Amino acid sequence: MKLHSERIMARNWFLFLFFLSFCVNISAQEKTLLKILNRELKKEVKHQLKSPNFNGDTITIVEPFTISNEKILSFKITKTSPYFTGVQVIKQEVPLSAIKNIGKDINIIFETPRDSVTVTTTTIIEGETKEETIKYYLFFPYLSNEKNNENLGIEIQNAFKKAGFIVTKEYWYD
Repeated sequence: MKLHSERIMARNWFLFLFFLSFCVNISAQEKTLLKILNRELKKEVKHQLKSPNFNGDTITIVEPFTISNEKILSFKITKTSPYFTGVQVIKQEVPLSAIKNIGKDINIIFETPRDSVTVTTTTIIEGETKEETIKYYLFFPYLSNEKNNENLGIEIQNAFKKAGFIVTKEYWYD
């Protein structure tokens, strides 16, 4: 009887450690994805004014990319532009499981099913604030300045895969 109890306890301990290591590994892989996205967003901000494609739009990071306990990828930036008045504070949120494709058509784009991305834009003009929230199928991580960087697309795709999310990469145009 004692031997049977010890086996059950050993099995339960093994299962606990197995699941714990699985959870830690997924968390570590999500951190890898965040590290890549935040590294690239910082480079984008640093080099935006030096880009030969600079169009006057500038961004600053308010909240870097994060992944919530519910597996929601989000980040927040401010944006100014000669094409609109005031400042826009833009927050984008998307469930990691909704991201199906990564591509680049000048900007890097994460594609999702319809209405999977929540974009909240707060426009501030002369102290007046207006907030608008829309649902969309494209998530824009605001990465566009670096050219000939298809290896970045592969790196992001692999980070998603290691975190347990299958994402295809179908096109990559500068």
